Amino acid sequence: MKHILIPLTTALILTLGGCSWFEGYRPPVQQGNVVGSQALSQLKVGMSESQVRFIMGEPMLVDPFNPNRWDYTYYDQPSFGKTTTKHLTLYFADKHLARIVKGDAKAKAQ
Repeated sequence: MKHILIPLTTALILTLGGCSWFEGYRPPVQQGNVVGSQALSQLKVGMSESQVRFIMGEPMLVDPFNPNRWDYTYYDQPSFGKTTTKHLTLYFADKHLARIVKGDAKAKAQ
């Protein structure tokens, strides 16, 4: 009986270990610039680049072909739950803030 029980237990453990419903630990991932509502409320059209940089911090991306466009992106993937992405684009004209474009997207639950 012991000769059958050991291989059967091993096969059961290996089978259950490969099931897709069992997920291991996924560490939370946060990347980019946190764009808070308080910082957004302080942004005003006509501010200089240095004032915007003081409020928002360094942009995540400055387009090399259009240095008057700054992109701030925030990506949050918690261990369990929905992944969220927030995006903010700032456009400058003559070294002053000309336009603010907010684009928030919510991804599907994983």
